[in-house]
Amino acid sequence: MKTSLILTITVIVGIIITLISSVRVYGQAVPDMRSYRERAEEHLKSKNFKQAIPFLEEWVKVNPKDVESMVILARCYMTIQQNEKAFTTLQNAAEYGYQYNKAIQSDTTFTPIRFRKGFDEMLMMMKKNGDQAAEFPIKFAPQQRFGRYRVLYPPNYDERKKYHLVLLLHGNSQEPTIILRWAKQLNLSNVIIVCPEAPYIKFKESASIFAPRLSAMGEDLGYPDSLKDDVIFSSADWYHSVTKEAEQVLPIKPGLPIIMGFSQGGFYANVVATRHPDSYKSVITICASMYPEANVLERYSELRRYGIDVFLLHSTDDPIVPYQTAMLYKNALENEKIEHSFLNYKCGHWLTEEATKKVAEWITKHFQE
Repeated sequence: MKTSLILTITVIVGIIITLISSVRVYGQAVPDMRSYRERAEEHLKSKNFKQAIPFLEEWVKVNPKDVESMVILARCYMTIQQNEKAFTTLQNAAEYGYQYNKAIQSDTTFTPIRFRKGFDEMLMMMKKNGDQAAEFPIKFAPQQRFGRYRVLYPPNYDERKKYHLVLLLHGNSQEPTIILRWAKQLNLSNVIIVCPEAPYIKFKESASIFAPRLSAMGEDLGYPDSLKDDVIFSSADWYHSVTKEAEQVLPIKPGLPIIMGFSQGGFYANVVATRHPDSYKSVITICASMYPEANVLERYSELRRYGIDVFLLHSTDDPIVPYQTAMLYKNALENEKIEHSFLNYKCGHWLTEEATKKVAEWITKHFQE
């Protein structure tokens, strides 16, 4: 009897462990697509410096020229009193080209190592790096170039038929195939989805994973704040040009398309729609980020003027774009009396199956009208 009871308990425990493992594997909607640097940033925002260190260490290991991240790692070492590691990391940053010696000199975080041997020599090396960089000053000018976009054809696609069009914008540090794999789950039989690449490559992240990671903000090129509006509008106009291109070269039905964006792409969906309100019938934003530039909320009246409605989706436990961002969008839509629908759910920085189903229903309904 006792042996049988022990065996039964063992089997139950084994089943529970298996179920827990299954939840861990299959309960996650998608793998964590964030880079080491993005995961470190999550801990840095919460001032969990000790938790950020392993991610920063891995990041600088594959990106030895990301000297800014090295300095951040050195600061984290100082907060947990690993001064030797902090000093070595600063030296590495100087050797790889870090040039802001005054920032290090005035940073009180490094006071405990300020008077140790070699610190002043390290500052001189940083100053020399800055002097060399200043020899070739940077200027910025607009450019026109060819960009790529990917196409998701519907199931049972027939080139003799015509289809509705959805412009889909991917998130920061992504590229089109990531979001298009999700879009396949919408299973829209009468819709062609086009997803343009964001125009700027993120050099450091791309190098760390040996695959392209893109952004519409050009962060790695060091644009000054005075150009941020221009960069945003230039990227938005590139996205809009893909809509016009698709309407010309693909079998698209007459009528306005829908624009949909995830994360940074959600922000840009708003920018594009408010800049070209006569060209879209509806906007869908998913876990949309927000940038203070471009005055998107102030331009929301354009959506009302042209009768564009909005489907706003956001996860309540989003670790990348805070849920409060969705509230800002929602309040702005209400203040402008723009017809909209809002769906919250819990799935981190992604969508649940139910949220995906609602997106498919929204698109289907709008193309039936």
